Amino acid sequence: MQKKKKMATKGRPRKKSPVHEASEDIQINLLVTDQDGHHMYFKVTKDLELMKVFKEFCERKNLELRSMQFLHEGTHIKGNQTPNLLNMEDGAEIFAARHQLGGGASAP
Repeated sequence: MQKKKKMATKGRPRKKSPVHEASEDIQINLLVTDQDGHHMYFKVTKDLELMKVFKEFCERKNLELRSMQFLHEGTHIKGNQTPNLLNMEDGAEIFAARHQLGGGASAP
């Protein structure tokens, strides 16, 4: 029995099956905005723990991570949460705010 040689195909590559596409890591763009209105973009997979984004943001801005809190649609984000868990879509915005101590009115 003679083996057939594989030939290169011409034209466009075949499209991936829907099953294969679903198993790939889907990437989205996240926008992190700080209190001063500065923006920083991150391209991440939907299964990435957001703590990695928070650490990178703080390193680039020279901020201490423990002094920050991060919010998405008004809800506090925990570092172990993922964009997939929070139903974030491409272009989702995260607000980065410094923790505030005190802030109440003083008694006369």
